[in-house]
Amino acid sequence: MGTRVAPHVAAALWLALSTPSLAGIVLDEATAGDFSDDRLAPTAVTLGSGANVIAGMFGISAAGLEHDLDYVRFTVPTGFMLTRMVVQDAYVGGAFSFVGMQAGPVVTIPHTWDSVNSPLLGWAHFGTSSIGLDLLPTMAMSPGSVGFTAPLGAGTYTLWMMELDGGEPYRYRFGLEVVAVPGPGAAWLAAVVARRRRRRSQ
Repeated sequence: MGTRVAPHVAAALWLALSTPSLAGIVLDEATAGDFSDDRLAPTAVTLGSGANVIAGMFGISAAGLEHDLDYVRFTVPTGFMLTRMVVQDAYVGGAFSFVGMQAGPVVTIPHTWDSVNSPLLGWAHFGTSSIGLDLLPTMAMSPGSVGFTAPLGAGTYTLWMMELDGGEPYRYRFGLEVVAVPGPGAAWLAAVVARRRRRRSQ
């Protein structure tokens, strides 16, 4: 005899599995203070399930550096994965700014790195025209980088944001979407609900 799931229970569980949570972490430089300019000591945050926002300002350096460098270390918890990194807002100097990502708690290369190859997992240019776009596919295939396959699993990663124009303050906002990794039970339930839907439509 097959295992039965009450229709209302199956529907509720299906929604829980297929609909991402709206909760998440918001790391905003406007309220949290200047993100770290030190690639070896990035600002740290652990992401939550749902849409996580990282919003920063760069361009004019508050620390008197050549550039306002923003380094943010984020952790994807065990049992979760990073599925998208969407540009929610961008006001940059010229046509684009730069964002890079490296696996681990630091960025191991300086901002003056000029070699074709790097230890970065990936990088991308972004600007106003990028608003609404998911940067992960571009970063995954960026020239000279290590590369990766999305989604990214649990672990620690570091973002490096940089704007070369120091004439005025600019801004960026990324939405990092984190979802639970489907387990065997989730896959089984999805199959059960799908079969029930097919039977009703026949």
